[in-house]
Amino acid sequence: MIFAACAAIPKESVAPIRGRLELEVEPNPIVATPVGGNWYELKFDIIMREAGGVDVRIEDFTVDTIALKAIPLRSQTFPAKFITDRGYPADIRSGKYLRFAFTRRWPLPTELLLTGAAARITARTIDANGVRGETTIRVGVRVGM
Repeated sequence: MIFAACAAIPKESVAPIRGRLELEVEPNPIVATPVGGNWYELKFDIIMREAGGVDVRIEDFTVDTIALKAIPLRSQTFPAKFITDRGYPADIRSGKYLRFAFTRRWPLPTELLLTGAAARITARTIDANGVRGETTIRVGVRVGM
C-alpha cells in the first residue's frame, strides 16, 4: 500500500537554470556635460553581471534618455558588435561580469534635462541553454560642468 501511495505522488519536473543579467551604471547619476548649444556628452560605464548561473551572450542593448520621468528624448540600440569592436567580449561566463565604457554626444533640450532626466539601459541576452532574457536599469541624469 505504501508503494502504491508513493507511486501516486506527482513527480516534480526539473526546472532548468537560466542565465540572468544584472545591470549597473557608474557614475550614478550619469553626468551630462554640456559641449555647446543643446549638445551634451554622456560618459559612463555599463556593468553587466551574470547572476543566474548560466553563461549569457549579449545580443544588443538600448540606451534611452528620458525627461520629466516619462518622455523619451533619444533612443539608440547597439548590437553586440558595438561591444566586441571595442575589444570586449559579448559573452559573459556564469558568475562573471563585463564592464565597458560608453560615451555618446546627443542633442538634448536643456530645460528638460534640468527637470527629472533619466537614462534607461536595456540589455537583451540569450543564455547557453537558448533562453532569451531582457534586463533594464534606470538611472538619473544630472547636468554637470
